[in-house]
Amino acid sequence: MKGAKRGGWRTALSIFVGLGMLAGVLYFVGWRETLAEIQALGLQGMLAVIGNVVSAMAAWIICWAIILRSYGIRVAIPRIIGARLSGYAISYLTPTLYFGGEPFRALLVSDATSAPGTRVFATIIVERFLGGVSMIVFILAGGVTALFTSGMTPEGRRLLVAGTAFIAFWIFVGLANFAGNFKWISRIVRLAGRLVRRWNRGLNRAADKVAETEDEVYIAFTRHWKATLLAFLVQTIATFLIFMRPAVFFHFARGATFSFPQLSLLFSFNTLLSTFLWITPGGLGTGEAGMIGIYRLVAPNITSHGVVALSLVYKFAEAILVVFGLYYLFRRGMAYFQRRVKRQGES
Repeated sequence: MKGAKRGGWRTALSIFVGLGMLAGVLYFVGWRETLAEIQALGLQGMLAVIGNVVSAMAAWIICWAIILRSYGIRVAIPRIIGARLSGYAISYLTPTLYFGGEPFRALLVSDATSAPGTRVFATIIVERFLGGVSMIVFILAGGVTALFTSGMTPEGRRLLVAGTAFIAFWIFVGLANFAGNFKWISRIVRLAGRLVRRWNRGLNRAADKVAETEDEVYIAFTRHWKATLLAFLVQTIATFLIFMRPAVFFHFARGATFSFPQLSLLFSFNTLLSTFLWITPGGLGTGEAGMIGIYRLVAPNITSHGVVALSLVYKFAEAILVVFGLYYLFRRGMAYFQRRVKRQGES
């Protein structure tokens, strides 16, 4: 109960901070100018933005469905869609953009299959890692070009190289661990159990589950490599749609175009921003403030209110998916707990 209260207070504080920062950003750039930029997008542009966001989500869902099928986990497509949207919603509203809602996603699918929970969670880990690899591919492909063709400052170059290297290092460490089945994560958990005797039994049980999951992920890179490769190609489509977001918005709002190096730098810096500054629900406030700095560095011809308009419009489109995800999670979650109460009553 106390933990739930603390979590509630943290969430409320995070929302308050985000709204405060957003209000400050709008005051700084001009809310009237921002609204005018959104209106300039027009209906066609708004539909294009929503289509971009929905198409990326569709690619993520297809990618996960391919991985689930490769593991022999037969789940109805509506359940997969609902679970993916629910996980996305929780991740979007918590400070961890890339992994916050995954336990909810695993729970919703595990409830509809007899497959072990570790196997279901393994499919999520594989899908998330493929997403990370596809991001690195786009960052490296365009970032290398941008380093040699754009007029970046030395500070900007160092930031890009350091940030990209940091993300790439941990992604490839994870891939090496799972592809080679070295079980580094479960070993670390067991080591923690030896160091903290009080938690030794619980951490050993957790390490056993983690080791099972690592075994399941290893299978994706050995027995299911064809399906994993296909899922990666679909994941790359989703990443490309995100890569093109600035081009989509400013094409309709201003008729502006971006070079490939510019889009690469915007994608790279926005990825770093989402990784380190997603500390409010939806990155509210922090995202807009950070993006203003990014566009001043990469595309100084884009106004600050245009950048904020871009961020708010995409947040609106993403919020549609968040609402559907929360609605599905609430319905399935209530049904899940009702079944548990019924089983306990029968026993």
